Amino acid sequence: MRDDILKAIPVLSQRQDSQSEQLRDLLAVANRLGMYDAADAIRSMFDENTLPAAPYGCHCDLVPGEQPDGCVLDEGKPEDCVHAHPGMRKEQCHYWRLVQEPGDGA
Repeated sequence: MRDDILKAIPVLSQRQDSQSEQLRDLLAVANRLGMYDAADAIRSMFDENTLPAAPYGCHCDLVPGEQPDGCVLDEGKPEDCVHAHPGMRKEQCHYWRLVQEPGDGA
């Protein structure tokens, strides 16, 4: 990984949330940085009850009041989206983001 990418990530104070929540976020970061083998290793170390999946969805072309939906890559149809291409993982897409629950304040 290029040093400039790592240097651009701000240093934050210690988090007080649970280990499983921190690992879930680390998994998302690994996917976002293209570190898929590391993300797969984190995922394989924990069962679904220990590391619950965060709700993600496609935020591309949403209109107000609409909820994010699934990804065309899961359906094997990258041609249905201008942002997708064959061989791409949905975690690489800028529009594949956490789904905020109503009242989350985000």
